[in-house]
Amino acid sequence: TGLKWTGAAIWDAAILLSEYLAKNHGLLKGKNVLELGSGHGLVSVVCARFGARKVTATDYDERVLKLARDNVKSNLQEDSITQCIEVKQLGWGTSDLQTFEKFSFDLIVGSDVVYNKELFKPLIETIEALLSSSGILVLAYKPRGLEEEKFFFWLKKKFQQIATISSAELDSAFV
Repeated sequence: TGLKWTGAAIWDAAILLSEYLAKNHGLLKGKNVLELGSGHGLVSVVCARFGARKVTATDYDERVLKLARDNVKSNLQEDSITQCIEVKQLGWGTSDLQTFEKFSFDLIVGSDVVYNKELFKPLIETIEALLSSSGILVLAYKPRGLEEEKFFFWLKKKFQQIATISSAELDSAFV
């Protein structure tokens, strides 16, 4: 489908991450959350529904962002929840980063964002610039043989603690 259409589908990893966050909603309560590569905005909607203080859904394509805005509006009818969500453009490692406050997110989430090895380093730079020092990063992805191990190798060099969520912690329908 090409990179410009990556936001045109709800990927399995977004469903998996949404389920994980709903079951572990303590991660969300009162947090400032950033979703990278939000596409339709499913994960952001779940974060808002389960108590995040503020959610920023991001993607790089304005057409995808329009879709995310429409989905947020359709799925979060209550004013108090709708007001806690912002949909904003963010190209990883680009000047878009200047429109965000550094180290301001308690939780950064992303599903299937490890899909292009050319974007591994810009993605890590973006995470490093926006995640607070005590923040948590939660990524869900489907291995596709795209040298994802390089991404996680570089990620481990930047962050002190990396944990893998075991398949036992996940809904059996997704494992």
